[in-house]
Amino acid sequence: MFSIPSTQRQSSVMTHPIAMSIYGALVLMAMTQVRIALPFTPVPITGQTFAVILWPLLFGRTIGLGSIGIYLTAGALGLPVFAGFTALVALWGPTSGYLIGFIAATAIVGSMRDSGVTKKPLGALSAIILATAVILSSGALVLGQFVGYSNVWMMGVAPFLLGDVVKTILLVISARIGRWNTQN
Repeated sequence: MFSIPSTQRQSSVMTHPIAMSIYGALVLMAMTQVRIALPFTPVPITGQTFAVILWPLLFGRTIGLGSIGIYLTAGALGLPVFAGFTALVALWGPTSGYLIGFIAATAIVGSMRDSGVTKKPLGALSAIILATAVILSSGALVLGQFVGYSNVWMMGVAPFLLGDVVKTILLVISARIGRWNTQN
């Protein structure tokens, strides 16, 4: 019988960085559509921050940034990948600051993962909290241009804090499970 050498088996499609980046972008696109519109703010509650932080937490900076790059490029090209199946308008509208924050958050979490900081639950928790703060801060800065800075806390930060706590718990658990499965 023909046998594939083990080194070839290990380089399967799903471990290739480009494939994992594409897969991450698809997960992010799907999680973005898990959304709850809030009547008092242009910013919906979505599952996208979970995916934004999960991918670099599990696979590192390169794959995480690749996923974000693909996601943002798809939206810039007019594909309806952002919340509510929108595209270009999200890149220049009141929610664009959150999208910008995704890049920085991914770089931070991925770098912390690559350096080994997230191997322990407290390190993973620190990375997640820092990433969440970056996303909320970046989003609030841009949102303030549209709704006034006196309204930012109630429209762009406070409504998301409870959900962010839940996502943080799920992300710490996912990081732990992911560590076992990726043996890192």
